[in-house]
Amino acid sequence: MKRPLEGILVADFSRVLAGPLCTQMLADAGARVIKIEEPGRGDETRRWGPPFIDGISTYFLSINRGKESVTLNLKSDEGRAIAEELICRADVIVENFLKPPLDFFANERAVVCSIRGFDSDTPERNTPGYDLLAQAGSGLMSITGAADGEPSKVGVALADVLTAHHAFGAINAALVARARHGRGTRIEVSLFGSTLASLVNVAQAALITKQEAARYGNEHPSIVPYQLFHAKDRPFAIGAGTDKHFEQICQLVIGRPELASDARFATNTARVKHRGTLVPLLDEIFRTKPAKHWLACLRRAKVPCSLVQGVEEALRSPAGRPLLGRVRHPAIGAYDVVRYPVFFDGERAPAGSAPPELGQHTAAVLCELGWTKREIAAMRKRGAI
Repeated sequence: MKRPLEGILVADFSRVLAGPLCTQMLADAGARVIKIEEPGRGDETRRWGPPFIDGISTYFLSINRGKESVTLNLKSDEGRAIAEELICRADVIVENFLKPPLDFFANERAVVCSIRGFDSDTPERNTPGYDLLAQAGSGLMSITGAADGEPSKVGVALADVLTAHHAFGAINAALVARARHGRGTRIEVSLFGSTLASLVNVAQAALITKQEAARYGNEHPSIVPYQLFHAKDRPFAIGAGTDKHFEQICQLVIGRPELASDARFATNTARVKHRGTLVPLLDEIFRTKPAKHWLACLRRAKVPCSLVQGVEEALRSPAGRPLLGRVRHPAIGAYDVVRYPVFFDGERAPAGSAPPELGQHTAAVLCELGWTKREIAAMRKRGAI
């Protein structure tokens, strides 16, 4: 299949999560991504674990598919010279250095994306970025967790993931702009800014009402019932986004039609006001039968619902299995991956190649750039690559 970014060369100077996830998405969309790593050490996530498989970090495996690895010592003149050559040839450059050791803007046609902890027009511009701190500082933790419990971080590094997606979108927008006027764009995106902007309706409500956002646990601040419930055997979720959905629940699912006409529950606004009465009543009913029973009834009534699944359970579910692809790694053999969840012209993007071993493509890329095998061997001996 022809993918939209084929022919685009990405020089990836990023590490850890936000940058590498962004460049993996660029690779999934067809770009050639050359990952620059420190000789002998590489990306920090190569050592993040457990879990490991045959000594290889599953964390690293998750965000580095489809790339080539080149090791460069950016503290050496030779290493910087090679990096500058890559920068001059690249269409896209992604970096997340706190203090960049190179001039990434030397190539005026390149789209240069800098990923930071905080935006450069804020007092925190020189503060390193960590997902936990972005979740804490942005307000995301304050609205996550049980209503009567402590603030909680999300179970995945969501600030990094959101930043990766913002960066990916901005890079593609800049590539469209370059196709029109021939110039590159300087992009900056931060963990804090991306997370704060992703609070969407919660942030807007706080701005308009001038009141601090509350924590609702597994409930929704503006829709009822839109939350987790407990069946006899396991939890499940209902997303009753309309008054019609609630009416269907009352009439066709739980056999309590009088609840739909009760003035306290007849409209969503009323249900939000009286959630303290309605939710315990519904939960008591749902606890009487297994989740399988309730999901069958809800689906017949065309009310959105889902089991609360574990991650492995979701991956192997009928909806999850088509997202799985298989790649082959030279050290660990074939293993399953989660593919890029996008269709291009009706086809899923391929799983791509396995993440590279450290420095796996150094010699090949340097030969492509014009260095001879003898020169490459000498540089390796001097610690430049």
